[in-house]
Amino acid sequence: MPISTGLNSRTIRIGIILPEDKTRRVKLSWPADLAVASSHDFDDHITQIALEIEDGKFRLNLESEQVVVDDFMLASGDNLAGLSAEHGVCVDSVVAGRGFHWEKQIQPILPGRLLFSIVDDAILLINELSVESYVACVATSEMGAAAPDALLAAQTIVARCWALASVERKHADLHFDVCNDDCCQRYQGTTYLTDHSLQAAIATENQVLVYENSVIDARYSKNCGGIVEDYTTVWGEPPVPYLIPLWDGPNHPEGFAQHDLEPLLAYQDAYCSATRFQDVDLPAMLGKVDETGSYYRWEVAVEKRVILNNLKRNFNHDWAELFEILVLKRGASGRISHLRLAGENQFGDQVTFDLRSEYNIRRTFSESFLYSSAFVIENLASLEEDDAAELRGAGWGHGVGMCQMGALGMALDGIPYQDILSHYYPGTTLKNLTDEIS
Repeated sequence: MPISTGLNSRTIRIGIILPEDKTRRVKLSWPADLAVASSHDFDDHITQIALEIEDGKFRLNLESEQVVVDDFMLASGDNLAGLSAEHGVCVDSVVAGRGFHWEKQIQPILPGRLLFSIVDDAILLINELSVESYVACVATSEMGAAAPDALLAAQTIVARCWALASVERKHADLHFDVCNDDCCQRYQGTTYLTDHSLQAAIATENQVLVYENSVIDARYSKNCGGIVEDYTTVWGEPPVPYLIPLWDGPNHPEGFAQHDLEPLLAYQDAYCSATRFQDVDLPAMLGKVDETGSYYRWEVAVEKRVILNNLKRNFNHDWAELFEILVLKRGASGRISHLRLAGENQFGDQVTFDLRSEYNIRRTFSESFLYSSAFVIENLASLEEDDAAELRGAGWGHGVGMCQMGALGMALDGIPYQDILSHYYPGTTLKNLTDEIS
């Protein structure tokens, strides 16, 4: 039988500008030698278009001409072998890192078809292209183009698996498969594509990890902090057999860290440990995310006013004071999945509130988004009198599946991509999509 996928197509649709971005005007540009097709005919010498919403329609500014349309399409080639750096149409005013501490505006260069429509009086831009070209672009949107071959190959295969498994249909109501951002997979078109990264995509074309005849749901995060987390800690039941806890290093100490985070915080032998990257140019290896350091270990002071503001904004709990933070449950990596806050509301009543997911904990304990929920609170004894919670933590991201910095550490050690993948997704098999499985 053929390998089963959730995305039953060789084409993928990516949301680039979303209605929530509230974008009403965008500028498109491309090199003069790029062949561009359009839903509206214009002169061949035109290499830029301004597109804006006016009275519920698009107004296209084409140099001296203005055209009003309901929707708009612009297209360039997206064949994998024909891709190159900066091949495609440049789109300004695109949000990257929505809701995270690295949120910014970018100008990605996109191959394939660009489909513009209006939703809630804002622009919706969908980029439609081949899956293989998509994953080639994801590899260097998630990773730096200077990354080792083994890391680029592993990231390309993982990106392909995640897209094809299509388990998280977060954007089905807007009729695209994935978005361009950390909510799904970071995708910035051919902006950072290099010959090096393109060759990694071509060399691994159609390769996927399979479990029980299906392409796997290949989750991954930036830095697990030393122990890969269990799927159930982050997303709940049912468990996923290949997304399980494991020590991220060549040696495997006994036990895990659910009840005592100190042994984990002292662990320095992990593949993702900062000690492995002291002489490594991490931005060149891992891409430009407006962050420095590995975040294997970190310390941060979260002001109580920030936590109280987030309780009101995200959960409609209007508190005047925060007295106590009680950790009720941790996963194998030390990530907290259940935490209780105690304090006083605006009426002077003693109140408590439970945060029951690592996601809600991370967005509560930061003005934007905390690196991870694997932390200890250093000043618990004096918290009631203090103005801030002093956190000492591990990792960056949810920690499930492949640890990108761990995979980098393995690649720098000369470990091939096949072994990197089998380390992070135990029990899976590397196959080609064209293979038949009995």
